[in-house]
Amino acid sequence: MIGVLRKNKIYLIVFLYLALKLLTLFSYNSTWWDSAVYIGMGKYLYSLGNSGLWEPSRPLVWPIILGIFWKTGLATSAARILEIASGSLAIFLAYLIGKKIFDEKTALISSFFLAISPTYFFYNGVMLTETISTAFSLAAIYLLIKQKHLASGLLFGIAFMTRFLQIFAFIGIILALIYPKRNIKTLQKIFFGLIIAVIPYLIFNLVLYGNAFFPFFDQILLTNNSGWQNHHTASYYFTELFRENYLYLMFIVGITLTFKKSNSRLVLFPFMTLFLFFNIIKQKEMRFLIMLLPYMYLLMAYPISNFMKSRKIKPVAMALMLIMFVSSITQISAAIASESGKTNQYGLLQNKLEQAKGSIWISSPVMAANSDKRIEKLVYYPYFSQNFDELTKGSKSADFIFVDTCDLACGPLDAKCENNRKELIRHFQQEFKTDYSSKTGSCEQFAFQK
Repeated sequence: MIGVLRKNKIYLIVFLYLALKLLTLFSYNSTWWDSAVYIGMGKYLYSLGNSGLWEPSRPLVWPIILGIFWKTGLATSAARILEIASGSLAIFLAYLIGKKIFDEKTALISSFFLAISPTYFFYNGVMLTETISTAFSLAAIYLLIKQKHLASGLLFGIAFMTRFLQIFAFIGIILALIYPKRNIKTLQKIFFGLIIAVIPYLIFNLVLYGNAFFPFFDQILLTNNSGWQNHHTASYYFTELFRENYLYLMFIVGITLTFKKSNSRLVLFPFMTLFLFFNIIKQKEMRFLIMLLPYMYLLMAYPISNFMKSRKIKPVAMALMLIMFVSSITQISAAIASESGKTNQYGLLQNKLEQAKGSIWISSPVMAANSDKRIEKLVYYPYFSQNFDELTKGSKSADFIFVDTCDLACGPLDAKCENNRKELIRHFQQEFKTDYSSKTGSCEQFAFQK
């Protein structure tokens, strides 16, 4: 086996990545907000609404997968392992794409950069949708290169149904196929494959909400009214990517060298559409960039691979890559250590939740992820402020309400929202019995019972 790994360096990269990720598996002690929503939705699906929660704005592939683990009695660590496996697969697929479009050295360098990326490494295992949806998109591009157009479109549809923002990678591929010469038959097959994957979801929406596109509109509303703490200036990604990899601006050289090569547009255009979109929107998080990192590192690796052909430059390039490796390991270690130190802030509320019966409202999906109770309503931004009157009137139907005031986020300088938050808590205190309350810093937790 050692001989095989030495001979096939990509297998060594993937093997080491997978092994190191599995070693960090139990460092992920907490469940993140979005991950908790997907877990809750999975429970809701497989219990036919008797457990978990439902949030219309989310795509369904990841909840369906997570629900299988819950239904079969497997721990969330099994879902994390699946995500880590998909992350390893994405590294391998990036290599295969790079080898087909560029050359083996470019493919190896890009896979190495992707594997040691602090962003990619850390977030792979948090149970979010970025990594697994990227694996689907990369598989779709590889099948496209192999002339498997219908299957490629089908996988793009699945990627979209895993994370809606993968539509921008798909748009990039369509642009690559249109420019400079359209291939109508190829486009028809890809679109047909995409439609096969998406149509059942649209029918599901039509039956459930009366509008096939309701989840997309709901997601736009949610995005426009949340995530204020992650609103950053246009320079954010440029600065953070420099910390991620000192050499990242080499992608500009890569774009220059590859723009006129037709096959390279299958890497270049998805990168450009994703990069443009993520820089335009106000909410900026490094985890979003997982979707574009494989393309960015391929574009980076191509000029680096060419420079390394020079005997004078090669030692310098190798030294820089070694420095990058050390820097990445340092950043990854710090991030993993921070994550392993987290505890469940809803622990005491969780105990109260397990004793509750009837209609239950909560302010965080994390409580639903750690319970098999059916959750009637998730009370959080932006709806608690925008639908304040509806919430106060609707609370009459609730038997238990579990709230952490820090979950009821308000936008900066939004005085009306701040007032509504205080008024909502006062309303609950007047209409319900306070079964539990505590305060940590500026955050207050309450368990209200009818």
